[in-house]
Amino acid sequence: MGYLGRFMIKLSPDNTEIWDTWIEPTAQLPVYMKFTFLNVTNPEEIKDGEKPIVNEVGPFAYREVRRKDGVTIMDDSISYGSYISYELDENESCPSCTEDTMITVINPALAGIVTLIEDLAGDIEIDLGYGPQTVASLILSIIDAAITERHGEYEDDLFTTETANKLIFEGYEPGVLKFVLYLVNAIEETPEEILFPVEDLPPIEIPDIIADGKFAFFKGKNGTADNGWYKINSGIYDISKYQKIQEYNGLDRLPESWWGTLASTPSANRSGVTGYCHELVGTDGTQYPPFVSMDNDIWLFSSDLCRSIYLSFYEEHDMDGINTYQFRVKKEVLSFDNPDNACFCPNVEECVEVTEDKEEWDFSNCTHCKNGMLNLMGCQGAPVIISLPHFLDADQDVVDAIQGMNPNPDLHTTFLNIEPLTGVSLDAHKRIQVNVPLKQNDAMTLLKNVREAIFPVVWVDEGATLDGENLDKLKAQLVTPFKAVDIGVGFMIGLGAIIIIVISLISLLCGKK
Repeated sequence: MGYLGRFMIKLSPDNTEIWDTWIEPTAQLPVYMKFTFLNVTNPEEIKDGEKPIVNEVGPFAYREVRRKDGVTIMDDSISYGSYISYELDENESCPSCTEDTMITVINPALAGIVTLIEDLAGDIEIDLGYGPQTVASLILSIIDAAITERHGEYEDDLFTTETANKLIFEGYEPGVLKFVLYLVNAIEETPEEILFPVEDLPPIEIPDIIADGKFAFFKGKNGTADNGWYKINSGIYDISKYQKIQEYNGLDRLPESWWGTLASTPSANRSGVTGYCHELVGTDGTQYPPFVSMDNDIWLFSSDLCRSIYLSFYEEHDMDGINTYQFRVKKEVLSFDNPDNACFCPNVEECVEVTEDKEEWDFSNCTHCKNGMLNLMGCQGAPVIISLPHFLDADQDVVDAIQGMNPNPDLHTTFLNIEPLTGVSLDAHKRIQVNVPLKQNDAMTLLKNVREAIFPVVWVDEGATLDGENLDKLKAQLVTPFKAVDIGVGFMIGLGAIIIIVISLISLLCGKK
């Protein structure tokens, strides 16, 4: 690319049109976050052991306002934070989709709390004088008594019916969360000498995101600048590094606690080589370096997935006379049949084995690591499972467990249509689904008879498509806005912290074996 071409995509304040579009990408081009809920139609039957049935309600289309704040330029690096807000656009939503539309979904707070307690305290035993039991069963029995009391203060159910606005932004008040907060407060106010034979009991800090006892998927995410801090390369010295992410939240690698380190092969692992799961690779999807090749994968860092993912060339695609390369997320990106993904399996070292007479891993004992699923427990501290919508590319038993799943690559895959000479994304759609694990549990009345499943709650399509006047501007090499979805799991992060506190304190009280 010659000097003129380089200047046309130059990311610098003196290149006003490009710079202004980069700073406020949604000012001219509409970007929508579209929520489609998986509405549960047989909640009572599910509790009796029948197969869940869901149907789609949506999309609820929210127009985004994005703006980069606190921009700092130092040599070839640009650092920035970002402001984001959402406003429902009923014209782009389904005919019946308003903020007051009622939807029935699995209760994420209840399902999440049970899974957290089981995972964190299922192996810790105590003896209260009538035989050993786990801390998990004790805590869950206490919770069960509180939430199953008819018309009681903490009454709750496995399913909840709320308005779309409450589920997405405003928040609803699950009885189970209210009781967990009460339990923590009761422990905190009880004198240490009565409860604990230890000194210096650590203070219990309730995270702000759940302090008011409310849950919403995007709680605290509408009209906020708290969306991560990035440092990217401007490409002024090396155009091949154009807009590639150098740091996220001050780190050039993803935090060690997010993922494991298991290498792709046993010999590599023995040699001290670690997997690639902590690598920070690619751009944010807005723009790629020029001269994109169909022979090379392109990388995107997704903050909602807590990882970098790659997209592979799928086909050439014409957009109003402009030839683009369409890149899609292929099946192997989220598949544990791909040995490179070994480090994305939580606690994989405890279940993986070496295949006899072969230089490869055997994951057959790692039943919790399912193809097409990404468990965010490590990075979010909460049992959130991400997949493609309708479990596209997941194992068939996951799809078959829920009636109403109809995976379709054309509707449910993530893709980018990129103009190859400039690296600009003309059409971009990021699609993910948020799920929670549904597990049978004898300590919980509501869960004694359920079928275990990965339970879908909502899928999200964030997209921007250039057409008309905007497409004409793109022909002049303007930057297309596309920013990775930021699913609001802050609630679940805070919930994880609370559960850890409760387990620790009860273990101290009762004395673990």
